[in-house]
Amino acid sequence: MFTVAEIEIDEEFTGLIPPLTDEERQQLEANLLADGCRDPLAVWAEQGILLDGHNRYRICRQHGMDFEVREVSLESRDAAQIWIIKNQFGRRNLTPYQRAELALKLEPLVAARAKENQVAHLMQGDQRPVSQNSAEREAVDTRQELARVAGVSHDTISKAKVIAAKAPEAVKEKLRSGELSINAAYREIKKTEQQEAKAKAKAAVPKNLPAAADRYVVYQGSLAAVGNEVADCSVDWVVTDPPYGREHLHLYRELSDFASRVLRPGGSLICMAGQSCLPEIIEQLGKRLTYNWVLAYLTPGGQSAQLWERKVNAFWKPLLWFVKGRYEGDWVGDVCRSEVNDNDKRFHDWGQSESGMADIIERFTYPGQTICDPFCGGGTTGVVAVRMNRLFVGIDSDPKAVASTLRRLSEAVSA
Repeated sequence: MFTVAEIEIDEEFTGLIPPLTDEERQQLEANLLADGCRDPLAVWAEQGILLDGHNRYRICRQHGMDFEVREVSLESRDAAQIWIIKNQFGRRNLTPYQRAELALKLEPLVAARAKENQVAHLMQGDQRPVSQNSAEREAVDTRQELARVAGVSHDTISKAKVIAAKAPEAVKEKLRSGELSINAAYREIKKTEQQEAKAKAKAAVPKNLPAAADRYVVYQGSLAAVGNEVADCSVDWVVTDPPYGREHLHLYRELSDFASRVLRPGGSLICMAGQSCLPEIIEQLGKRLTYNWVLAYLTPGGQSAQLWERKVNAFWKPLLWFVKGRYEGDWVGDVCRSEVNDNDKRFHDWGQSESGMADIIERFTYPGQTICDPFCGGGTTGVVAVRMNRLFVGIDSDPKAVASTLRRLSEAVSA
């Protein structure tokens, strides 16, 4: 039997044990002072190292209280660590993440013992090779066994392993306290990874991207007159800002016909629109395309548009999203915006800001894709597109607007 002075505290062993909260420690201290230490502390018989009862040991030493010791015989340090971890699963106050953490600490120890057993078999003359598939099955079986011992699902163990590797410590503390669930933390990690992968892909320049001077073409004429210059199924996105007045409603039907022809299957039309004739515009665009969503385009700062006949100050503009067939792309947030006070009418009376168009193009499209603006005006859509390594096809009926667009595009690819 070990005396108090002979019991050794091993910091590595102590680190295997989930710490008590302040409230739990205070309750344990109150129970020990009231009832004494009724359960014996577990000590590794061969080494005299404390295996279980670290919190009780400290409190009893602090108050000079007696306690009993039971010895546990173990053949190795790894075996001692396995014993400590498995013993902790008996605690009722562990959160699912704490159980999964313990299981993950157990995993390399169990794997090491399995490897030792394989070596032992070889030393005894068993020369049969272990196949890769067998090794993979053993890894799965080990994970399933850990899940069983921990009292959680195999899926929980897998998710906890990702969290342990990638989540910040503040998130892990919330998981240990039960404030946050494993599923919620895992979803956030995956969401962040997807966003990072998406941002990386949208920043990459395709290897087969044409030379800068060949990344755009602009046609002068009405959509009805020159729209056929754009080949069938040759465009990924139609991004445009047609005239909004009621007298221009027929253009939206033409736009629907045009986009349904030139868009590739699954391609999209992103169309700015005014609110006054919004139901009619949606009806016209829906003649040949499938409605998907309405996004809000914000232009903060500056003077809001005043619609006197409706008594409305407009601070946002609808972005109508229609699809040819079924959309299979990324998730998209439905609020776009330009920078503050970035209204740009230098090149066209209806011109949009480059910062706002950049947000739209970044949100939806990828480098190397083709963007068409059949009402390109002063060319802002095209300028932003080619700067962001997209291809551009523009159409406008105004010769001055086309000349301005071509000049700006030439400057953009030369910069």
